[in-house]
Amino acid sequence: MQIDKYSGLIEAMLFYENEVINMKTFKEKTDLSEEKIKEILNHLMEKYNDPLHGISIIEVAEGYTFQIKKEIVADFKQMFQIKEKQKLSKTVMTVLSIIAYKQPITKMEVEDIRGVSSDNAVRLLLEKNLIEIVGRKEALGKPLLYGTSKDFLKHFNLKSIDDLPQINELKSDEFTLEMQEEEE
Repeated sequence: MQIDKYSGLIEAMLFYENEVINMKTFKEKTDLSEEKIKEILNHLMEKYNDPLHGISIIEVAEGYTFQIKKEIVADFKQMFQIKEKQKLSKTVMTVLSIIAYKQPITKMEVEDIRGVSSDNAVRLLLEKNLIEIVGRKEALGKPLLYGTSKDFLKHFNLKSIDDLPQINELKSDEFTLEMQEEEE
């Protein structure tokens, strides 16, 4: 493929935005077809795969962005004295997992699965923008429905929610809302 001005423009967009850019934005800004944009992105991704480069272009959260290569992240953080982000507790990760796999889901449904209150975990996940309110359930009181956000996809390097690992059938009991009485 011949390198043309659009290749440079798309690369510059990725650098300038410093956020995930979706296909719709690329199309609006360049007036190119989706096929041509994908061709350019694939070429750029291949170019940045060269070990000479410290960054790569990744497809994540239904778009594309630059990312520091995994092989040098630790050295980079040490060089610039970047502290590790505070990790999520096991409780918060459990609530996040339930929401990710069962979305859209209410807080009450999360609590039914866990057997304990999830107020603090849901609040923290909202503050960190890993989940968001996606609507209201058509039920008594119209409780809020929660789902994962674009930041969730970006944080876990997922292209879409479909890229979540499949739950092992043997362990899926902890994610069911069905009551034991219904089976009897």
